[in-house]
Amino acid sequence: MRPTSSCGPHLSPHAIGHTGFTGTSLWIDPDRDLYVVMLTNRVHPRSEGTADGIRDLRVAMHSAVAEAWTR
Repeated sequence: MRPTSSCGPHLSPHAIGHTGFTGTSLWIDPDRDLYVVMLTNRVHPRSEGTADGIRDLRVAMHSAVAEAWTR
């Protein structure tokens, strides 16, 4: 994965994903038989927040799930 990816460093190079403005994300890693769905609402109650915080949260959450995942 690219170091700038929101999926973090633990998913395989074949992982695919998508993120949304409100902080949601979906990553599917076919090599690890793993998918991660994150549902958030970073615009409630205000939409003035920065994208940096949600990016850091995405990386931390995806990394924690990937590290804990065993088949």
